[in-house]
Amino acid sequence: MSTIGSRLKESREKKGLLQSELAKMIGVKSSGVISNWEQDINKPNADKMIELCQVLGISLSYLLDYYGEEKTPLYSSEASRLADAYDNKLDCWGRQAVRELVATEAARCEDERQLSKSPLEEPKVINLYLEPAAAGIAAPTLGADYEHYELKPEDPPGAAYAVRLQGDSMEPHFPDGSMVFVNHDALRDGDIGIFSVDGGTVCKQYHQEGGVVYLFSLNRKRKDADVVFLPGGNRSFVCQGRVITSRRIPVPGRE
Repeated sequence: MSTIGSRLKESREKKGLLQSELAKMIGVKSSGVISNWEQDINKPNADKMIELCQVLGISLSYLLDYYGEEKTPLYSSEASRLADAYDNKLDCWGRQAVRELVATEAARCEDERQLSKSPLEEPKVINLYLEPAAAGIAAPTLGADYEHYELKPEDPPGAAYAVRLQGDSMEPHFPDGSMVFVNHDALRDGDIGIFSVDGGTVCKQYHQEGGVVYLFSLNRKRKDADVVFLPGGNRSFVCQGRVITSRRIPVPGRE
């Protein structure tokens, strides 16, 4: 019957490695350790199993005989190593940080996929709003002037409208005079959005902490232009859309 040791030996020999060479590659003391593993005298720990899989180019599922034979693994050995660290080595804060990072990077990759989609078969025309009111403020405000804009192949096809920004509160990522494309996707923490605030319209980074909502300027020299909504306050805001961008920018104070 096939065992971990026999599968380890077979995989090592397929790679053309001596026991001493494999021992050196994964940082164990001697070839005798490898020999004991291959004879099933004892077994490598979880970390060494993952290193063995990486060096030998096999899946952890195969080594542990989850499938009975080598098949395409559900997860790579690197993903298995990360999962092991998540479950066994991180505290609750570390796990939360991993979840936030994965969510952020998944959103960034989705934005990049949207930005790289093939050109539309028929040109899509959207409104480009032209009349920002002041530094850090962007159209569209009610009745503001706009022009029709035909999306180019390099533009995100999912854009509902575009806005031209004014001022330095969102620099350096979104310079004065730059144009941003906006869709109506749900806003996630840390996203850049277009917001109607007390009759004006601003482009800011969204963050919520407890019952407090923050609209941050990316240019922290212009933090005077931040907007904060406290629970029970009489101010209100409406999200008009999410800025489509592949940039993922840390929320101030959480870098």
